[in-house]
Amino acid sequence: MEKLERDSGWLSGGVVDAEDARLATGVLASAAADPGKPIAARTGIKPGPGNPGSVEASETPSRSVMIQPFQGVVQGTRTPSAGAYLITLGQRKSLDVLTEAPAHSSYPRIVLVVARQTDRQYGDVSDGMVVQVEAGAPAPTPVAPRLTGDYLPLAQITVRANAGSITQADIQDLRVFTVAAGGVLPLQSYESLPADGYSGQRLYDLETGLDLVRTGTAWRPAVTGAVEFFGPADPGWPLTTGSAGATGYTFNQVTVPAAPYPRMLLVTGQLTAQTSGANERWDHVVRLQDGTPVSLACFHGGPTGITTSVAQGHRLLPAATQLVLTQFVARGGGMTTGTALVFSPAAHYTGLRVMAFPVP
Repeated sequence: MEKLERDSGWLSGGVVDAEDARLATGVLASAAADPGKPIAARTGIKPGPGNPGSVEASETPSRSVMIQPFQGVVQGTRTPSAGAYLITLGQRKSLDVLTEAPAHSSYPRIVLVVARQTDRQYGDVSDGMVVQVEAGAPAPTPVAPRLTGDYLPLAQITVRANAGSITQADIQDLRVFTVAAGGVLPLQSYESLPADGYSGQRLYDLETGLDLVRTGTAWRPAVTGAVEFFGPADPGWPLTTGSAGATGYTFNQVTVPAAPYPRMLLVTGQLTAQTSGANERWDHVVRLQDGTPVSLACFHGGPTGITTSVAQGHRLLPAATQLVLTQFVARGGGMTTGTALVFSPAAHYTGLRVMAFPVP
C-alpha cells in the first residue's frame, strides 16, 4: 500500500527516497491543470533567453538537427506519487534524425524529438534523461508515434520520402513552458487555455498578447477593467486604389482576436473621401464580413468634394469569439450616379479603431 503522508524533503535523520525528494522539489513547480492530480506539476521547459529547447535545422540543411540547451520539468506518470523530475540539457546537442528514422523511398514518416526520462525504479533499463528521436512508421498518411512513459515533447519532424536532409520547414515546434509556483506562465500560440487551474493563476497568451488570471472557473483579464486596443488596420489594409461607384468599396479591415471572456466593443471608423459632386449622399458603414452593420454614418461631398466621416457604434462580443470588421462606402439615398475615392492610407485620415472593454 502506498504511503499517504510522504516523508518531508531533506528531513534530518529520516529516510527520504527518490519519490519523496521529487515530491518535495515539485512543491515549488507550477501545478498541472488536472483536478484529478492535485500534487502533479506541469511538464514543460523553464522560460529563458536563447530559445531554450528549440529544435532547429542546420544553416546548410543536413541529416541532423540542433537542440538548444534547456532546463525543465517532467512530471512522473508511473505512480500517483512519482513526483516531478527536474531535467537539464547543458549544451547544444546534435541529433542525426535520418539515421534514427531513415527516409522511405515512397512514403513520408513523422518523428518526434523528446526529452525522455527513464527510471529503473519503474522497470526501465537505465536511469537518466536523454534527448532523442522517437520514430513513426512511413505511410501514405503518416501519424506521430504513440509514446508512453515520462517525456517532454520538443518538436515534430516530417521526414519526406527520399529525404536527404531536414529543413526548418519540416520541423513543428511542440514545446510548452512551465514556471515556478505562482509564476506567469507563457502559453504557446498552439496551446489551448488550461481547462482547469487555481484561483489567482496567471498566464500570458503569446498568440493574443492577453495577460490573464484565473478567477473561479474562468480566465479573466489580469488587470480588472483592462481595455484592449485594435486597429487602425490589419496588415495589407487599408486599400486606397479604388473607389465606390456602381458598387460599394471595402477599404479597411481590423480583426479582434478571441478572448476567454466577453467584451463590449467601441468601434470607430474614420475616412476622408473625395466625391464627384457636392450634393451626393454616401453611406459610410462599419460591418461584419457577412454585411451586418455595426455602425453607419452618412456624408455629402460639400463645396470642395472632400469630406471626413466618422461612424461609431457598439457591439457585445461573446467569449471565445473572433470578430472581423470591415469599412465600406456606398451610394446612399437612392443615388444612381457619382463616385467616392478614399483619400489616403494615413491613419489620421483613414482608420478603424476598436476599444474592447471586459464585461462581467
